[in-house]
Amino acid sequence: MKLDKKTVLDLIERKVEKIFVYFYEAGCSWNKVDIKEDFEITDDLEKLELSSSPFSVYVEKKDKQKFAWSIITRTVSADHTWKEKIRFIFSNDQVVDRCGCGSSFSFEKKSPKFDLSKLKDFKNNLTK
Repeated sequence: MKLDKKTVLDLIERKVEKIFVYFYEAGCSWNKVDIKEDFEITDDLEKLELSSSPFSVYVEKKDKQKFAWSIITRTVSADHTWKEKIRFIFSNDQVVDRCGCGSSFSFEKKSPKFDLSKLKDFKNNLTK
C-alpha cells in the first residue's frame, strides 16, 4: 500500500505514530476508504509493513489483501455546504466499479437496485 506524499508529510509533521486505514459502506458504488488516527489495536487488525514509513499502518485482517498494491490519495473539496471535506481515493486493480467523483468504489459488479424492465415501461409510458 502507498499513501500520497501530502498525506505522508501531514502525518509526519503532526507526529502521528499509527493510522488505521479501513473501508466503510457509503457512496454510489457502495465502498469508501478512510483513515483514523485515534483507535485501539485489536486482534482484528494487522500491521502492514511499509518501507521507510515513520508511522505504523493497520488494516482489518479480512481486508489485508485488498490493500496490496493499492494507492490512497487524499483530495480536499467543498461538500454541499461549501465546507472543506477531506476524501480519499482508493486505487487498486481489484476495483471494478467507481462512482463519478471517484471516492466510492466496488470490488464486484453489483446489479441495479431496481427492475430495469419496469423502468423501461415507465419511460415508454411517458413518451406516449
